[in-house]
Amino acid sequence: MIYILRNNVLQLMNVNRLGLLILYMIYYLLKTGKRHFLQYHKSKENYIKKMKCLHQQYKTNFITSFGVLQSYLQLYRIVQPIKRKSYRLKVPYDGEIVLDVCENTNDLKKNVLLIHGFNGSSNSKYIIGLSHHFENEGYKIFCFNARGTKEILNNSIFFHIGWTLDLTVAIEFILHNFSGSLEIYGFSMGANWVTKYLGKENLNPRIIKGGAICLPFDFYEIEKWMKNEKWVYKKRLFNRLLAYNFCKYIRRNKETFKNAANLDLIFKCKSLREIDKLLTKKIFNIKNLSKYYKKESAVKHLKNIKVPFLILNSSDDPIIPEFIINKKECQKNKNILLIINPWGGHLGFLKNNLRQSLADEIILEFSKYFN
Repeated sequence: MIYILRNNVLQLMNVNRLGLLILYMIYYLLKTGKRHFLQYHKSKENYIKKMKCLHQQYKTNFITSFGVLQSYLQLYRIVQPIKRKSYRLKVPYDGEIVLDVCENTNDLKKNVLLIHGFNGSSNSKYIIGLSHHFENEGYKIFCFNARGTKEILNNSIFFHIGWTLDLTVAIEFILHNFSGSLEIYGFSMGANWVTKYLGKENLNPRIIKGGAICLPFDFYEIEKWMKNEKWVYKKRLFNRLLAYNFCKYIRRNKETFKNAANLDLIFKCKSLREIDKLLTKKIFNIKNLSKYYKKESAVKHLKNIKVPFLILNSSDDPIIPEFIINKKECQKNKNILLIINPWGGHLGFLKNNLRQSLADEIILEFSKYFN
């Protein structure tokens, strides 16, 4: 009897495995067969035609077809080290930031500034990988580091999702000390900063274009989605992961923060909102967190951008769901090229290996051809 029952269970397991494999194959073929979504003004048609990467169909392998895995694997992307020197810049409220520069070129006409995402730095793999590509194109590459990421904070003033004061200092430093044009590209939280900055009035004419990769658009809507997400694994996993990354930053600057907030409580937090309530709200004198998330979001600045601007997101981003992407606001501005790739996760966009990123190709061709 036990033998028969065992055989039946094994047969059922084999059938289930086969069924799951078939379902996965269907999912894989349907997903990898999808083309990216493009939205641009009709006057930009000739520029789009020149961007070859937008007219090719890329198929990821079994592993990288999942946004969650893309988001994780990008941390282990294989990139070669890059030679840089560092400038230390004074920023408001007695702060200091590090600006890393790669200038292995005599071309003084082209400069690019890259801004990392939340809990990133100039050492993030996506920053180094893109730096190599721009270096090959003859650019001088500047890599921004938010305060407290490569040096210990001087005081408890750090940064928040809409903090552009330090970015402004870095941009003014570049424009004052180096000749030529400047392009600015940001990732995730850095994408929010870049969008806000480029949406301001009286932009320096030497800033000729920019881009936002994995743009959050609306932090209020994302936070609301995270809080009400029906899929328990997403709610727990990504809320805790973001909180964990925030805590890593706080631990790095523990001596600075120890008198500013109850760190024991902060290290027990399971979401960004909980940490914002205990730390960010206090440091920056924020009255209402929901209003703060709304106020500091980039979406309302899109209409004011007056230079060619790339927005690249993925439809399987586990942190920025596709419904957050505000296509209507993008459509109102003829300077915006919106690309939503069917795969890529959050800051991934890895192709069939851990070396190549589709995002790098898109950014480079945008830089070359889209005006």
